[in-house]
Amino acid sequence: MDNLSRALLESVVSLPTMSFHETAVAAFVRWYAASVGIAVKEDRAGNILLTHKGGRGGVTFAAHMDHPGFEVVAAKGKRATVALWGKVAPKTFAGARVRVHTDDGPIRGKISKRILKKKHEGRFTFDLSAAGRVKRGDFGAFDVVPFKISGDRISALACDNLISVAAILDLMTRFAKGKARVNVQGLFTRGEEAGFLGAFAAMESGLIPKASPLVVLECSSAKGGGVEIGAGPVIRAGDLASTYDPEVEVWLSSVASALPASQGFKFQRALLQGGRCEACVYVANGYRAGGVALPLGNYHNQGARGYAAEHVSAADYDNVLKLIAALAHRPIGKGLLRAKAEPIRKHYAGLKRKLLGTK
Repeated sequence: MDNLSRALLESVVSLPTMSFHETAVAAFVRWYAASVGIAVKEDRAGNILLTHKGGRGGVTFAAHMDHPGFEVVAAKGKRATVALWGKVAPKTFAGARVRVHTDDGPIRGKISKRILKKKHEGRFTFDLSAAGRVKRGDFGAFDVVPFKISGDRISALACDNLISVAAILDLMTRFAKGKARVNVQGLFTRGEEAGFLGAFAAMESGLIPKASPLVVLECSSAKGGGVEIGAGPVIRAGDLASTYDPEVEVWLSSVASALPASQGFKFQRALLQGGRCEACVYVANGYRAGGVALPLGNYHNQGARGYAAEHVSAADYDNVLKLIAALAHRPIGKGLLRAKAEPIRKHYAGLKRKLLGTK
C-alpha cells in the first residue's frame, strides 16, 4: 500500500458517520475533490457525484457514506434515550461502551443492558449514560478503534463502507493527476444503512447517469458470503435480495481474469447473500448495475464475543484499486453474454445433425 492510499484511508475511515449524519464524510469528499480538480455535483438529498472526463468509455463507481450507529432522540444532561439504526443485533448493542459525537466533540458513554419498550420510528431504543452533556440529534457508535493498519489487516469502526469511499477517491485522484483518458464518475450516497434511502433519492433526482454501467463498491460479510478475507475482492453475482445485471457481471469477471496473477492480483466470485447492497435497487429500476466487495470481518461491528472493530485485508484493498482502474480502461462492450456463450453454440452446431437425427 502506497502513501496516497494510506493517507486517504486514514483521513476518510476515521471520520464520524451514521445514517442521516454523514456531514463529515460528505464535507471531506467535496473539499478533497475540489482540491485535486475533480468536478463535484450534489442533489437535494446530499448525495454527491464526482466526475473525471478524459474522453474514453464510461463507468460510475458507487459507495455509501454511512455506517450503523445510534441517534439521541431525547436527552437531559448526561442522560439520554437513543435509537439504534442499521442491521445490528440489539443484544450486541445492549451494555456497550460507546462514543457520542456532540457539538463540543466526542464523549464516551455506556448503553443500558435493557431494551426499552417504546420504539422510535420502528427502531429499538436504549438508555444512555454519558460522561458529558448530550442533546437530541447527537449521534454515535461503538467505542472501538477508529482506524488502524497492522500487517495486512485494516481495522476500523466503519470499514463498511468508508473504505469504499476512500477507494473511489484514491482512483479518481490518480486519474485526475495523470490526466487519464477515461471517463469515470464517483457516486457517494447517504442513508444506505437505513434502507437505501440515498440510492432512491439519487435515482429520483436524476443524479445517476444511466448511459454507463454502475459498479457498487461494498464491504460485505466474509462469513455470510462464504468468501475468504485476503483472497481478493469479490465479483458479486448478487445479494440476499436479487442477482445483478448478468452482462455487467461478465464484464467484471473478464476484466478481473485478465489482470496478472504474477503481480499479486487475485479475486473471488460469489453471490454474497449475507446482506443486501444498493445494486439490487439500481437493477430493479433499470440501471446496468453490478457489484464488487471487499470481504469483511466482524460485519457491522458484531464480533464473536460481542462488539468489535470491523476488518478487511490491505492486499484486498490494493487489488480492488487495480480492478476498478482496469474497469475504467476497459469499457463494457456489446454482446458480452452472447460472446460468453459462443463456444457452447459452436459445440451445438457441431452436433446439431446428430441431435436432430439428420445426415
